[in-house]
Amino acid sequence: MTDHLLSGLFLVAGLALFVWHRYCLYVARYELAALQRATLRDGLTGLANRAGLADAWTQLAPLRPWVVVVDLDGFKPVNDTHGHAAGDVVLTAVASRLRSVHGVPARLGGDGFAALLLDPNPATAARQLAAAIAAPVRLPSGVSVSVTASIGLAPASPAGLAAALADADAAMYRAKTTRAGVAAFDPLRDDHASADPRPVVRVRDLTPSLGVGR
Repeated sequence: MTDHLLSGLFLVAGLALFVWHRYCLYVARYELAALQRATLRDGLTGLANRAGLADAWTQLAPLRPWVVVVDLDGFKPVNDTHGHAAGDVVLTAVASRLRSVHGVPARLGGDGFAALLLDPNPATAARQLAAAIAAPVRLPSGVSVSVTASIGLAPASPAGLAAALADADAAMYRAKTTRAGVAAFDPLRDDHASADPRPVVRVRDLTPSLGVGR
């Protein structure tokens, strides 16, 4: 009887140890997955960051998404007048509006955003996005502020995400300088060399890290 009891106890103990090891493995894998997800997300807005956008590209490239570059106009005065905390509120609000796109939105840094767009009518989607971004943002102080957006569109490039981002960025710069709001890349009109020389973080400064071949 004692031998049977001991055998039963050993069996239960072994089973408990096995379950514990499985649980520890599950926790470790969950934490690793969470850490990996965190490295693909922008800390402020929760959107994909540059690495996250590149990761999404590897998944969506066969669907040939349009690449969108969004640059905010009038954001600096918000920061200068109301402070960086107010600027963060605006960036978070813009990020929330970007989530309405059919695709993957991302924040590239500063007031620069991007998206991989799977909408069948990308120009219409971009104009709707511009209108959404222009809606007032209410700050915690009760003051409402507004920013607008210059948006560039480009089709997926066989050369990869970096090339498509550069095309969309060139279109965005034309939209900004002509005050058109939204512009689609036109190789006969958009020159990558006509980049905005302002010392801010821009897409062309970020694209090398995305991997041209991805």
